[in-house]
Amino acid sequence: MKIKCIVVDDEPLAHRVLEKYISSLSSLELLKTCHNALEALSFLHQNKVDLMFLDIKMPELNGLEFLKTLTFPPQIIITTAYSEYALQGYEFSVVDYLLKPFSFARFLKAVNKVIDKTEEKGTSGSLQETTEDYIFLKEDKINHKVLYSEIRYIEGCGNYIKVYTNQKMLVVAETMTAIEKKLPSKLFTRVHKSYMVSIAKIKQIEGNLVKIGDKGIPIGKFYKMRVNEVLDLRQK
Repeated sequence: MKIKCIVVDDEPLAHRVLEKYISSLSSLELLKTCHNALEALSFLHQNKVDLMFLDIKMPELNGLEFLKTLTFPPQIIITTAYSEYALQGYEFSVVDYLLKPFSFARFLKAVNKVIDKTEEKGTSGSLQETTEDYIFLKEDKINHKVLYSEIRYIEGCGNYIKVYTNQKMLVVAETMTAIEKKLPSKLFTRVHKSYMVSIAKIKQIEGNLVKIGDKGIPIGKFYKMRVNEVLDLRQK
């Protein structure tokens, strides 16, 4: 099975190089080349993408800001001329970080990492997401088994998160990005850089606020489209 990928970069030269490299590998299928993050966002909302080659320095919305808006991003390989973003890039669990100009050999090494991760997910990851209805959350030294149905919303506080359930609140040493990858996207959605909510627990949406019970949670500027998309899917 081919890995479906897109290129997101504002430089024509980068497009040509990546198109050439991708076409050389039978394991990859290039679906689209995008010149900015907004173009890529629109495509991702309508198509299944396994891998994204993503530049950082782009107009309107840079690559890392773009990643913050994605609820369930594909695997990411960063392609950039700027080494200073490497550490920040890995905070988003990117597969690899390619510094321009990069050779075909270096490109192939990055793609092989994606292939390995894809094979691992195929044998275990998909089964886990479809069969489990809970997550273990560690507060201090205690692991709590929490049902997805009990979680109301999650608040990010730097390197910690506050998980509000029907019965209690847990403080967990986890980032929002990390917990977002662990929770099923069909049940939870990011509405703000600091908030993630249970879709089933949404009482109402008014303006730029999501109501979970009596709690009003702000909708971030870059998450508005995602919230609207969730509503559209629920109404179909």
